[in-house]
Amino acid sequence: MKKILLASVLSLSLFGFDKILPQNQTQEILKATPIYNQLKHLKNVKYKATKKDGFYIIEVDTPKGKALLYVTADKKYTILGKIINKNGKILVPNFPKNVKIIKNGVLFTFGKGEKDIYIVTDPECPFCRLMEKQKKNILAKNYRVHVILMPLPFHKYAKAMSYYILAAKTDKEKAKRLQEVLAGSNAWKNFHPTKEQIKKFNEELAKSKKAAIELGAQGTPSIYDKNFNPIPWPKLGEKK
Repeated sequence: MKKILLASVLSLSLFGFDKILPQNQTQEILKATPIYNQLKHLKNVKYKATKKDGFYIIEVDTPKGKALLYVTADKKYTILGKIINKNGKILVPNFPKNVKIIKNGVLFTFGKGEKDIYIVTDPECPFCRLMEKQKKNILAKNYRVHVILMPLPFHKYAKAMSYYILAAKTDKEKAKRLQEVLAGSNAWKNFHPTKEQIKKFNEELAKSKKAAIELGAQGTPSIYDKNFNPIPWPKLGEKK
């Protein structure tokens, strides 16, 4: 899975709000990490931390983006990325999310299912294309899919593909274009947006980027349930 937000800086849980640690305790934990010297020079940095399953999990929020740090209880090791437990669940703290930012970043919705999910996707991402191939019918039938487009800067054509998708008039047509592009269609090459359209589309994509950061997305595709808890995409459609 491609990393997107970590490179930039870098709630509700099943039983209620995770306990957020005091700022002074969080600061002491951070001082034990090898990246503290980099973080302390940044302005307007915010931290939230909790302790879960033997790890301190710290959300670092900078003007450039967010990242999660995992620090072992003895503070000897710092881990960047994702930790998955034996049940296949990603270990993350469920910090309260700004619902308004997330919903403002939803660019269109499709699907006839009863369950709401949020997908952070890049039309040029090979993993997004794999998910589309394997889960296309499941997504449309089982869920209401709220799409947050996140064209990654190292994908040369992702933004042009996104412009083509956003130029459609309805949610249904936008979803159709996304699916076609993910399936390998080159129709986007024939679309040449005006300067006014590019400005409008970039404003929409900026809202999507804020939503992805708020969700804590570390790559594409990233999937979240109605409470903004992450879902591993291979498990979409599986019966519990």
